[in-house]
Amino acid sequence: MKFWLLPLLLLTSTAQARVFNIQKETFAAYFLVSGGGSAIGTEGLDGEASSSINYSGGVNYNYSGEFGFLYSVRYLNFRFGFEILKPSALDSNANNGTADLYSANSQILGYVPKVGVEVNLQSTAAYRSFISATAGLANVTMKNAYTLTADGQTAFPGVADHTAESKGSGTSLQASLGYEGNLSDTTTILVEFGYRQLKIDNLKYSKDVTTFSGAKSSGDAVLNTAGEQRELDFSGGFISLGFRFYM
Repeated sequence: MKFWLLPLLLLTSTAQARVFNIQKETFAAYFLVSGGGSAIGTEGLDGEASSSINYSGGVNYNYSGEFGFLYSVRYLNFRFGFEILKPSALDSNANNGTADLYSANSQILGYVPKVGVEVNLQSTAAYRSFISATAGLANVTMKNAYTLTADGQTAFPGVADHTAESKGSGTSLQASLGYEGNLSDTTTILVEFGYRQLKIDNLKYSKDVTTFSGAKSSGDAVLNTAGEQRELDFSGGFISLGFRFYM
């Protein structure tokens, strides 16, 4: 019986030996969700058929989910993550001042492999506050579906309902102020307040399509009626809530 008690006591002692100390932890997996403002508005549709057309609604919010891992050394924490970025969808009506010419549904999706560094401002065994800077390469797709009304068919003879798909990329930069505190055992909760800077200014069609301005081939630049490159500005403040699981 004594021989069975000895291993049990050793296991109990080992299990109780680890007391969580955020200052001494080095490796964690994490995930977080974010939400915040977006400067996209109606940029995905502006100047598609005519500069005199106004669109209802707008993309006012960005939402995202992120997962990855964290490596900590003393006052610095290095973050390696993958973010999925999804602005709010836009269902809009295009009006020329007298009638709705067509409806448009715009869907935007992005993904961002990213790296970042956190600098601890204050730290105890149970929590820490930090500032962070993150950079990544964002790849974005946009899918715009247009459905013409009877007035639209009259205004744009020969143009049928169509869906234009495009893609582009750009550098994503973020800065934030964060708090991380012990939640239970080796799990912490994370809250961040920050700002994202991201502009996509190189959109190209990813499929052949006939639009209001004629036939477009895959690889052609997405231009508005003024011949200018279409841009999407994701910039804006955000709030994040997440969890880290230390190993």
